Amino acid sequence: MDSKKRSSVEAEGSKERGLVHVWQAGSCSLAPERLPGWGGKTVLQAALGVKHGVLLTEDGEVYSFGTLPWRSEPAEICPSSPILENALVGQYVVTVASGSFHNGAVTESGVVYMWGENSAGQCAVANQQYVPEPNPVSISDSETSSLLAVRILQLACGEEHTLALSISREIWAWGTGCQLGLITTTFPVTKPQKVEHLAGRVVLQVACGAFHSLALVQCLPSQDLKPVPERCNQCSQLLITMTDKEDHVIISDSHCCPLGVTLSESQVENQASTAISPSTETLDNQGEVFENTLVENDVPVATDATRGDAISSQQDTMGTTEISSARSTPSYPDTQAVNEYVQTLSDRSVRENSENGEKPMPSQVPAKFCNTKAFLE
Repeated sequence: MDSKKRSSVEAEGSKERGLVHVWQAGSCSLAPERLPGWGGKTVLQAALGVKHGVLLTEDGEVYSFGTLPWRSEPAEICPSSPILENALVGQYVVTVASGSFHNGAVTESGVVYMWGENSAGQCAVANQQYVPEPNPVSISDSETSSLLAVRILQLACGEEHTLALSISREIWAWGTGCQLGLITTTFPVTKPQKVEHLAGRVVLQVACGAFHSLALVQCLPSQDLKPVPERCNQCSQLLITMTDKEDHVIISDSHCCPLGVTLSESQVENQASTAISPSTETLDNQGEVFENTLVENDVPVATDATRGDAISSQQDTMGTTEISSARSTPSYPDTQAVNEYVQTLSDRSVRENSENGEKPMPSQVPAKFCNTKAFLE
């Protein structure tokens, strides 16, 4: 029993959907009055201008009423008997919009139709004050290679401008005024242009006042939002400055931190000094490698104490430049040890020659030690 009552109530409610009620300023009755004479048509959407309005029915037809000076036969159309826009017959319209004195409609295929006053180019037609009947508007993206037509989802109309939201969630604008959001000072704009300021953002809805516009944009994910500091971390000066210049404001983000530059230079110097100073461990390792080489060739090696004295004396006498060059040069035993070994070989050669009855030859340094001795001297 309850289900039957509920269904009957829903049926009665569905009959009330899409009925048009109007009320006017200066009317004696403040209650909205239902418009008769619609023949059972259901209205899905209504849009109003200053002195006119348009209605969209569920079968995709568009009706106009009010003061329509742009028509070929201007007349005052009563809301109770609106006129059908014949230019849109056969086109299934899904949404309508009205500005102060012009109108727009979007079909199910995404094509835009505009009509009404066009003194500011708000109907996207050049050199024509009025557009008496709905006229298709060509919107194409020059960035695409094939110049495909842009499909539109929604329209919004002001007094002298029009905005369109495309299926790719981009805004297209035409008409006159900075409310278009375009990078131009030449008006009127009769060819729809893309609003580049919102490129890359997902626009959900557009709306127009008489001389201003609004775009509802999807928020960025939280991980993409990075807080921007207002002041420099080094000198605490403002990162973004604003300067008033007569009739305009200059916003600058070219902050140059002198303290940050000084810190950077000091860090570079510290790194350079660290790189110049050779570690004791490296020198010791190089000495051990050379000791092993000399032992294999029966070359006497200086003791640790002697090597330590030699290294300390070298560090006292060599400057910063010599230390930096020593980084890339292998360590060798001290000069005294090499000279003693060379002298021992020379004496042995002299004794052998004297025993064999040969003339003593002047002592010569073996070739394999010439380079070493020259380097150490």
